Amino acid sequence: MSFPRPRKPFLVAVLIPVIGAAFATVSTSAGATDLNTSTRHTQVSNVEADRSADTANLKSRESANTRAAVGLLVGSFSKHDPRTYALRYIDAGTYIQHNPNFDNGRDAFIKGIGHFVEEFPESRVDVKRSVAQGDLVVVQTLFKEGPDDRGTAVVDTFRFNKRGKIVEHWDVLQAIAPTTANGNPQI
Repeated sequence: MSFPRPRKPFLVAVLIPVIGAAFATVSTSAGATDLNTSTRHTQVSNVEADRSADTANLKSRESANTRAAVGLLVGSFSKHDPRTYALRYIDAGTYIQHNPNFDNGRDAFIKGIGHFVEEFPESRVDVKRSVAQGDLVVVQTLFKEGPDDRGTAVVDTFRFNKRGKIVEHWDVLQAIAPTTANGNPQI
């Protein structure tokens, strides 16, 4: 019985790549490279590079968001210019406020903080620490209405949109006590 001779395109298109792959995966004691392992390593390296780029991008966004949150607080309460800093850092369309003394919206922030800094022209905020995670930034500050004020410990939490604008705010305030039972500072 005789078999028909395969045509060249079949050989080139199917058999050579299959045979080549079979030979490439054979390891010798001399340390021949396993093509499949090499491909897997390349794929893993690409995934790791993507993760590394994603992490760097996230860190960059978190850093920019932290600068914006701190900038809003310092600009509004220490530089007494809530309008300029609100226009720069707060989203025009969405600003959800969880402080019960303020309404929602960037204009409400400008109006409320504007009245506050007019009433307390020597107010200032001293940023103690900040933490960023994803689209959230938490800033802990010591806020003083004037030089003789013991101050208020404040924790502000800001949520940012993908454009780096503040879209939501929560805060917790606690007056600084003259003494503490444990001797530790409150902030």
